[in-house]
Amino acid sequence: MTDLSWRLEEIRVCAAGERDKTLLTIKEKLVFKEGTITLLIGSNGAGKSTLLETMAGLRKLNEGEIALGADNLWVKKGRRRLLSRSVALNTGIALQHSESQWFAATVKEELLYSLKPYKLEPPDKERRLQEALQAAGLPAELLARDPWSLSGGQQRRLALACLLACEPQWLLLDEPTAGLDAEGISRLCAVLAAHKAAGRGAVVATHDPGALLPLADEVVVVVDGSVREAVAASAWANAHAADAAAPQALRALAKLRCFAAPPPGAGAAVWPAPQALAAAIHAAAAALPGAAALPLAAPQAPPAMELRPSPGADPTAANASPPLPKPKRRQLPPAQPEAQRLATRFDPRALIAAYMLLAASIIMQHSWSGLLLAGALAGAIWLPLRAQMRPWLGFIRAYALIILLFGAVAGAQIQPLSFDWEQSARTMLRLATLFCAMLLGLPMLLLMTPLRIQRALEQTFGWLSRFKVPISAITLTVTLIFRFIPLLLKEWERFAKIAHARGKAITPVGSLPLSMLASAIIPYIRAILRIAEQMAEALEARGFGNSEIRSTQGFRLRFGRQDVLLLAGAVFGAALLYVAALF
Repeated sequence: MTDLSWRLEEIRVCAAGERDKTLLTIKEKLVFKEGTITLLIGSNGAGKSTLLETMAGLRKLNEGEIALGADNLWVKKGRRRLLSRSVALNTGIALQHSESQWFAATVKEELLYSLKPYKLEPPDKERRLQEALQAAGLPAELLARDPWSLSGGQQRRLALACLLACEPQWLLLDEPTAGLDAEGISRLCAVLAAHKAAGRGAVVATHDPGALLPLADEVVVVVDGSVREAVAASAWANAHAADAAAPQALRALAKLRCFAAPPPGAGAAVWPAPQALAAAIHAAAAALPGAAALPLAAPQAPPAMELRPSPGADPTAANASPPLPKPKRRQLPPAQPEAQRLATRFDPRALIAAYMLLAASIIMQHSWSGLLLAGALAGAIWLPLRAQMRPWLGFIRAYALIILLFGAVAGAQIQPLSFDWEQSARTMLRLATLFCAMLLGLPMLLLMTPLRIQRALEQTFGWLSRFKVPISAITLTVTLIFRFIPLLLKEWERFAKIAHARGKAITPVGSLPLSMLASAIIPYIRAILRIAEQMAEALEARGFGNSEIRSTQGFRLRFGRQDVLLLAGAVFGAALLYVAALF
């Protein structure tokens, strides 16, 4: 019998479209043995979910190799890397947020969708469906319900039932105890025990190891995206037993002592004097990323300790290792994320005016030389934003192929059979001109937030409200359009993840297979309508449409030096394009 153990070697996973932003690393080798249960322990954002999604093929693997038994997770076919179908069928993942995987109209349809890739006969489907419901503790009466209408705990149980119906060799569970009551946790433990007794394995990310630790064989700690070596669950439990049993005050004292090295020398006090402690805290805080240089009130004593854990320090020991050398001050990171900084850099009115000038000049072009100049201008604008605009590259490539296709169709002549190159070139030139104007507009989504667009429209055209022009309704509509576009893209990404996690699609990450496209259209439209309904309810709750409520403004937009330079550059670029259009 083939050994179906996981093997992960020298793994590196980066954020989508950002190779310089590492989310997960495994420096050497990590093995999850067949027939065992492994718990993933770590703080929020440590990388536990990323590890599970990478094993399930929901995230792109930038470096390293993952294999289940003798099969690699990703198989190279030509220039594409496709997910191994055998690995996908042997793996079932329950995402951290259960509601992110629902798209069908009823609970029964959700269960049947999970079973579809296994090509079972109707009697087998019904048997597995009923057994999965019973094991998860869900009554059969829920089969006709909308999954979104279930409670949080019921949705968590339904996610488990969708996995159990497939009978995979491996379960990848992300926070399975969240939202469950005592009975639900007891059922989950029983399910995992039966799964393990059948010779199958599970990897479980959890913040509540106490409930699942008796079933676990190993524990893996994930810290800041780095996956540590697996340790036996019994050893991990023994190491933390005293800490877990101690009162909260004693546990806090133990952690403080772990970070405190008392002054060296015989007869030294366990804790330093207040002045020395304050100086040490100041020195340690100044070394943290993002810490500002804060003045320390005098008088102050030289630091007698560093508030950093010493190698091999015992949390319960009164004495610890000698003080560590003072760490070097680190360079401060930017106060805002890059995307947020870009979105608040320019006044939307300046951006819109600049775009209208350049787009109008681009559309005027009627020669390939003018189009080349317009493309160079658009490329110069794209260059500093290339990292943020990388998710659009697939769309751009598809549009470029459409231009070539339309050019070929326009130039084809049937009677007589020939090809009109001039007609083809004119068609491609016109489409490419529109394409260039569109490329220039894509960064607008990045450089403006919906709220700033709304404020720009209100400040520019607000005076028209005196003449009964519904400016508020118009600005709200424009704002909702800009908010809705990212939601549409995000919802499509959710459907692509469902296709891989539950539909067992083997296409590259983020893409929806053509075979699933037809069956996804109607659920996708239904999901969009649900989002629209939720948005309408949110607007109503906030008082939009109530004329008796007077709106307030948290900030006002003002033109700055960068806005003037932007408009000056746009005028110069438009003048160049206008001159090019004359020839």
